[in-house]
Amino acid sequence: MTETLKRIDRAWAKGEGRLLVAVLILMIFVAGFQASVRNLTRFDVQWANELLTDLDWADSLLRKGTLWLSFIGASLATYNLKHINMDILLRVAPPKPKYTMLAIASIIGALISFGMTYSFSSAVYLNLTERPVEYEMLSPEGASMHVCDGSAEAIAQLDGLDRPAIFCASRTALGAIGIPAETPGAAFQLIVPIMLFVISIRLFGQGIGYIQTVMAGEEALAKAEQEEQDRMLAQQASLHAEAPDA
Repeated sequence: MTETLKRIDRAWAKGEGRLLVAVLILMIFVAGFQASVRNLTRFDVQWANELLTDLDWADSLLRKGTLWLSFIGASLATYNLKHINMDILLRVAPPKPKYTMLAIASIIGALISFGMTYSFSSAVYLNLTERPVEYEMLSPEGASMHVCDGSAEAIAQLDGLDRPAIFCASRTALGAIGIPAETPGAAFQLIVPIMLFVISIRLFGQGIGYIQTVMAGEEALAKAEQEEQDRMLAQQASLHAEAPDA
C-alpha cells in the first residue's frame, strides 16, 4: 500500500470503529428499553402492553445489529492484522519464508473474500427486490406499487396501512445510487457485501505490501520484523494496562 492508501484505510477504519460503537449503543438502548417495558407488563400496566406490541420491530433490529457488529468487527480485525492466520508456522519461519507465506495467504484470502462479495451481493439483491404484501398497495390506475411511492391521501384511505417515513427516506437515498430496497430488513443486509469487499481490498493491499517487503531485501525484512515486534509489545502493554489489578 502507498502512504495515500494507508491514510484512506486508517480514516475508513476510524469510521468503522465509530459506526460499531454507535450500533452497539443503539442495540443496548433498544434491548434495555424493550426489557423494561416487558417487565412492566407483568404488573398489568395497560400502556406497557400496548407499547410492547408497537415494539415488535425491536427483535429484528437487534438481529440485524448483531449482523452489523459481526461484519464491521471482522473488517476491523483484518485492518489490525488480528484475523486468523497460520500463527504456529509464522512464529518459527525465517523472515523471508514468513513474509512469502503471508503474501500468498493474503492474496488467496482476498480472492476468496471477493468471491464471497459477489455471491452475497447476488443473494442480497434478490432480497432487496422482493416486495412483501405489507409494503404493497394499488395505484389509482390499479397497478401494484410500493407503499413508499403512494401519496399520503391514498394511504390514509387504506385501513391498517402506514407509510414508514424513515425507511422511505432511506429507500429514496438508496434508489438514487441504483440500489433497490423493498423492505428495511433487506436494506440492513447490505452491510455483508460491503464489508466483505472492504476485507478483500485490505487483504489484497496487505499481500502486495508483503510482496514488496520480500522483494526489497534483508534490510526491509528486518525493518518489518522490528515493526511487528513493536506492534506486539504495544498490544501486550495495552492488555496489561486494561487488566484489573489482582
